[in-house]
Amino acid sequence: KSTVTLLSSISASALPCKRQSAANSLGQDIFLSTGSPRTFLNASSAWQTVECATTTFRLKPGQRALVASNFNAESDCKGSSPTNGQWCQTRALLNGAEGAPVAAEPSSFAFDNVSGGDYNWQAHSMARAWEVTCQNTDGCVYRYTVQTRMHDATVTSMWLDEIAAHIEVTYGAPAPL
Repeated sequence: KSTVTLLSSISASALPCKRQSAANSLGQDIFLSTGSPRTFLNASSAWQTVECATTTFRLKPGQRALVASNFNAESDCKGSSPTNGQWCQTRALLNGAEGAPVAAEPSSFAFDNVSGGDYNWQAHSMARAWEVTCQNTDGCVYRYTVQTRMHDATVTSMWLDEIAAHIEVTYGAPAPL
């Protein structure tokens, strides 16, 4: 059991999160969302879990799946210098592994940058994918999580609103070329 504490968030109260899902013989479709904003302060380059963008799903023993996710939010990345070219990062993890594609600089997906200054809200998105096969005879639980962090000390905060994550779990063998 692990616990994530959001000490660097401005508000300590939990966001109202919504989870919508459907499952059938072909897979699972999960949609996570909140319409409430959250500001993440720079936590010395530590990754912080984005509320309402974390869930779990299960696979049966031997079951293979393609897991595709899309995370999007309205964002505002703020910094002490709007002209220094710095950015706010996001990453999507499945059981701790970052989804493809992975940037050449590990964990460096620039979700937003500081160049717009304060109150420069924009919609941003990130898609990631994993191929997984359950090797456990008791079945497998997979944990999907989105995290954010500031690229360097000059980035002061990342504001996210209208957070949404869509996770599609499609069962089956790889598609032929």
